Amino acid sequence: MTLHRWQLVQLGYVRRRYPLSDTPAAARHVRFALDDPLLRFWFRFVFPNTSHLAQMGPERTLRERIRPHLDAYCGSCFEALCREALPHLYGREQVSASFEVGEYWDKRCQVDVVGLRQDGWTDLGECRWGAGRVSRQAREDLESKVGLYPNRRNATIGRRIFTRDGPPRERTRAGDPDVRWHDLADLYR
Repeated sequence: MTLHRWQLVQLGYVRRRYPLSDTPAAARHVRFALDDPLLRFWFRFVFPNTSHLAQMGPERTLRERIRPHLDAYCGSCFEALCREALPHLYGREQVSASFEVGEYWDKRCQVDVVGLRQDGWTDLGECRWGAGRVSRQAREDLESKVGLYPNRRNATIGRRIFTRDGPPRERTRAGDPDVRWHDLADLYR
């Protein structure tokens, strides 16, 4: 018996993803992603390493095959968490307009978090899971994506940077008042 994509979507294992912008996405831009966290982990780390697990054991497999790639895996999970948290942030900020939350991609850029609000505002977010301070590079990357994002309705673009460790000390310096910084703890307040 073969399960088709639509059956996997209905069961909650897979979800369709479309790039979110102010124009409807073409059907050819759909991506399918594993939506179940256990399945994502299984197919990323366990299934490809079953032979190594059997021969070398779980401790060595964890040390040699999983741990070196765990931060990158957590980074993609962090992006999903940031998208899930944006409606809560909007609630704290008392945003009353309706909105959609997603991500955007095309040939030129990938935007981790998009909040498309119906009050003429669009938030674009950059997510950084990596350890250490990434303030300048994150700002530059986000600003380049703002220029590439298709803003046909001429919405005001808000900028948000999500990091694991929190905003840098110099975040309030002159010339950068429009970037909102959120750390992992801020997402759970």
